[in-house]
Amino acid sequence: MMKKTSDLRKDFPLLETKMNDQPLTYLDSAATSQKPKQVIDEIANYYNKYNSNIHRGVYNLAVETTDKYENVRHKVAKFINAYRDEEVLFTKGTTQSLNWIAQGYVRYNLHEGDEIVTTYMEHHSNIVPWQVIAQEKNLKVKYVTLTEEGKLDLDDLKQKITDKTKIVAVTHVSNVLGTINPIKEIAAIVHQSNAILVVDGAQSVPHLPVDIQDLEADFYVFSGHKMLGPTGIGVLW
Repeated sequence: MMKKTSDLRKDFPLLETKMNDQPLTYLDSAATSQKPKQVIDEIANYYNKYNSNIHRGVYNLAVETTDKYENVRHKVAKFINAYRDEEVLFTKGTTQSLNWIAQGYVRYNLHEGDEIVTTYMEHHSNIVPWQVIAQEKNLKVKYVTLTEEGKLDLDDLKQKITDKTKIVAVTHVSNVLGTINPIKEIAAIVHQSNAILVVDGAQSVPHLPVDIQDLEADFYVFSGHKMLGPTGIGVLW
């Protein structure tokens, strides 16, 4: 049975705050979600009982903590239906994940004159990393336009992609418009040109079922803080 809103509110300590003598109503979860007591308590529990370096020690505490860490990786992989646990890399958030792709993959695989295609509906985190690396390596960045309905113009996407296009970076769900992009269809277009598809899933993973294998993206990134988790946690798949 679905919980009442009043019962759900009790899970979030911050919502006990009052503004102008009224119960706080928080409507900015797409920017960052509030943290339920269960998450806050578990963070405290970690520091109280398990705090140690992972993958660094052979003493019992370090081994136990490493096991817990890897169990989380397994749960995340299962949550997004990754092929293998090892494909899930933990980062500080979506922004760092995208920068890792730009400074890792792009830096060593793209060359002068190559192209990166992104869109006009992207968060800055999915624009600036490409602009920075493009300036450093003399790459070209192109931007796909939107339709009058606020949807991604797939015809323009097809026109923007050339034989020089190596990366296409697109959001799964727009943080401004709420537009849900057809990632599987976009992946088919991108892969016809042997380009790599990078998907910003910061808004999609918290709100939609995400099946990595079905979407057929090459990179998929998201953050924990938008889905009831703590700040400073992200995933690069």
